Amino acid sequence: MEGLSHRMYHLRLVYEKLPVPGWKDIRNTTDIHSFYWIMGGEGEFSHPHDDRPIQVQAGHLLYLKPGFALTMTSSVEHPLHIRMVLFDVLDIPCENQIWLQPVPVDSLQLPFIKSYVQEQAVWIQAQLKQIGAIQNADPHERQTEFQYLLSRLIHYMRDTNESMDPYLKAFHDAKFWMETCYNRPLRLEELARTFHISVSQLRKLFMQHVGISPKEYLNRIRNEKAKTLLLLTEEPMKAVADACGFADEFHFGKMFRAWNEISPARFRSLHKGT
Repeated sequence: MEGLSHRMYHLRLVYEKLPVPGWKDIRNTTDIHSFYWIMGGEGEFSHPHDDRPIQVQAGHLLYLKPGFALTMTSSVEHPLHIRMVLFDVLDIPCENQIWLQPVPVDSLQLPFIKSYVQEQAVWIQAQLKQIGAIQNADPHERQTEFQYLLSRLIHYMRDTNESMDPYLKAFHDAKFWMETCYNRPLRLEELARTFHISVSQLRKLFMQHVGISPKEYLNRIRNEKAKTLLLLTEEPMKAVADACGFADEFHFGKMFRAWNEISPARFRSLHKGT
């Protein structure tokens, strides 16, 4: 759909800096986005934009955009233990119902450093542990799982960085659920109950902030995801239907034709490779 884009996160590497007393290092891979999660210990980080070193400790999460230089020094008494996630960020724009070439994203709108309390830190640690444990042999499934986990982590970081009205927070949570779990069955009553809001209030917020109903918003997401898979993969129609949350291939074809006035197979043959 005109004006939409699909954001993709590609995992490059997950590794840990083990707690060795007094180690020093620099950020060597600077052409990529990175999260540095301080799992334990203390130390100092310094970069050219600040005259004074930054004191870091357990519970701190740093986001480093591409090109950001950083020097790290670990405490001798309390050595730093860091988990690092390195990843690429790409936006795939859509114009005139045609997906264009991916465009690298220079920076995410996230704080450079943020401290999390114990309860928050436990949740973040669990997400990063899951990311580090992604070892599925199928690269497509591995990428899908990473996309979901990292999207959820970034959403959480943004959410905890600002204070929200509870109804507005419920709207954002429901919207995010649709954007990341669009392949699952949806009942609006269950979604509203999960995020502690009434169905009517949720519909009202979607109309106010998105301009369409929750169901229409989910349909739009599923439609755009289906187009992406049709154009960027060779997956059969049944696999595309399953991946986008349709009950079966017949239902997928029926809905796709209703939304786009063309069958999925015809859409693929007309636009793939253009």
